[in-house]
Amino acid sequence: MGFFATSGRWKTWSRVRTLFLAVAVVSYLGTEFGRFVLRPWVRENGFEDFGLTDTIGNWGGILVQIFVGLTILHPNRLQSFRLATFYAAGFILYEFLQPYLPKGTFDWNDVLGTLAGWIVAMVLLALVWKRFPEQA
Repeated sequence: MGFFATSGRWKTWSRVRTLFLAVAVVSYLGTEFGRFVLRPWVRENGFEDFGLTDTIGNWGGILVQIFVGLTILHPNRLQSFRLATFYAAGFILYEFLQPYLPKGTFDWNDVLGTLAGWIVAMVLLALVWKRFPEQA
């Protein structure tokens, strides 16, 4: 058994994998709706959303990345939590590296958005594995 995935497990399909794919698709559609429809609408109408639409690329994007990765690798329970944490840590590291990259800027709200998305992913994973323990 590997740290993030088990050899050969990626070749099989399961209800959990289907659920991961569904969460990835819904997260993607929700993130894009937020970025291209909701964010401009909030800004045009002067609503205070406490930065939610400004950081949707982070908190929505991390959900997409986590669940796409889970769909592809098809990890077991423990591996899925490790993988989710790995993705979130990568997003946060990237945010801290932004000032050293061309046109990059660091924003604490993006770090908080990533953490919020990671927490949502962890809750969703806990619910998935509680419902489908036999596939862990």
